[in-house]
Amino acid sequence: MNRRVTARTRRPRRRGLWTASLLAVAAASVGASADVPPPPPRAVEMIASRFKFEPETLQVTEGDRVRLTLHSTDTEHGFSIKKLNLKVAVPKTGEPVTLEFVAERPGTYEFKCSEYCGSGHGRMKGQLVVTPRGR
Repeated sequence: MNRRVTARTRRPRRRGLWTASLLAVAAASVGASADVPPPPPRAVEMIASRFKFEPETLQVTEGDRVRLTLHSTDTEHGFSIKKLNLKVAVPKTGEPVTLEFVAERPGTYEFKCSEYCGSGHGRMKGQLVVTPRGR
């Protein structure tokens, strides 16, 4: 039997080749973007002392990885951002403590001392301001 090939019988094969080509290009581009290393975290130094944090306000951009290094100049303190479920103890020895997180959503988040440090403990607060990323 001699089967005759017509344009009508070839069309599905061309579509299949076209689809396979598109999938190969898409897979290659996904692999290429995975090779790009993420940007380094935004490093912030903070000092905890009676009864304040320095700086009192941290400003970052949505999506930033933040590496916050805290140390105390006097007694034991704590650092917490309740809405982001972050909490760390800051020892009175002055030894630095590092907390790393991603600022996922824009907004203003209160941080405060989470270890009682004296009569002014309730005033030991600050703000993390996460600004929206430009789109």
